[in-house]
Amino acid sequence: MKTLRVVLLMALFVAATAALAATEPALARLPSSDRLPGVDLTQGISQVTGVAISPMLGVSAIGAWRYFRTPESQRHRLPWFCHPAVWGIGFFLLALCLIKDVFGAAAPALIKKPLDMAELFESKVSALAASVAFLPFLASQMAEHLDNGQHALLDAPAGLRYASVQPAQLTGPDLSTYLIVLALCIAAFLVVWLTAHCINVLIALSPFGIIDTVLKLAKIFLLSIVIVSYALNPYFGAATALCIIGIAAVLAPWAFRLTVFGTVLATDVILPRRAQPHARPYEPHAFLARRLNGVPVRTFGRLTRSADGVTRFVYRPWLILAQQSIDIPGGYRSISRGIFFPSLLCTAEGRAFTLVTFPPRYRGLEAAIAAHFEVGDVHDGLFAGGMKAARAWLGNIIEGSGGNYRALPEAPAK
Repeated sequence: MKTLRVVLLMALFVAATAALAATEPALARLPSSDRLPGVDLTQGISQVTGVAISPMLGVSAIGAWRYFRTPESQRHRLPWFCHPAVWGIGFFLLALCLIKDVFGAAAPALIKKPLDMAELFESKVSALAASVAFLPFLASQMAEHLDNGQHALLDAPAGLRYASVQPAQLTGPDLSTYLIVLALCIAAFLVVWLTAHCINVLIALSPFGIIDTVLKLAKIFLLSIVIVSYALNPYFGAATALCIIGIAAVLAPWAFRLTVFGTVLATDVILPRRAQPHARPYEPHAFLARRLNGVPVRTFGRLTRSADGVTRFVYRPWLILAQQSIDIPGGYRSISRGIFFPSLLCTAEGRAFTLVTFPPRYRGLEAAIAAHFEVGDVHDGLFAGGMKAARAWLGNIIEGSGGNYRALPEAPAK
């Protein structure tokens, strides 16, 4: 796992370097800041964290703030994301999301949830745009305070854009400083965005309106902490942002698995015609619903059945490492059709707990899966309401523990 993190960081570093090398900038010295030393560095840390929590809101707000704080004669030198058309479109899309949340609360789940799932893709696109448009510019400002020789890019047709450097015009340490800061910004942005994006995933999957509301308030509260702490004191804001980055780094593996889970489900719901041709009931895609033999919850893989009748879960850690497999516990099994996706359950002591969940593309194929894996029962899922059911669902979706129990008949005696 540690090796993969190093490989991913190096890949991001190389990609960023290649993107910079592809440009042909004209250089111009940025004016030095008249603020106390270190203040702009702390501001950069807070901005990376805030934008990662809500990319579209963060980039749009910073772009508008820079635009109105810049004299009119100098606005043509601002980065392109500070243009009114860019942050205006961003605020317009945010307004649509707000309208969806306010008026969609009274809409049936079958109407609102696809919109919530569509918002997952908006978050991914805005995160990509933010990382490309905003992070290099911000990294240049932060590196300038670490290295007095840092330069920024002046693009004649479009005005001042994000920073870049040319080895022919700058010394080695200048280039190294910028690239190191850029790599650290990308890494911090990635882990915070992954963790914050899980809130959107949980909102899209939640069948309970009260959980939707609590999760949205939690995201607003998290973003408010960054803004308020920086407003009180830049150094306190940077310390708060670093704490959030550290917590996000610890949660990153769990966040990655939940993000994959939400992305696959959202794709199947929004683009069913694209997903259904990939459904194979004799080797179905599946997510672990609980920790099995050390394999964490929400790991993505496939169910297979060997010639000796043993059902196995085959997966690749982090989706790219060497293929591994674990045996699925035996006993009396059943398949619950569910509301959005089917699940494989196993009975123990008169209760059934979820082993794996199948993507929505397998709805209607439950009987074929049951026949191939010799599952004893296919039934409709039971849905309970109330706070107790909401707590059970939340615990099950996050930790894979608790929830979704249904009394089933024991396996018939032989």
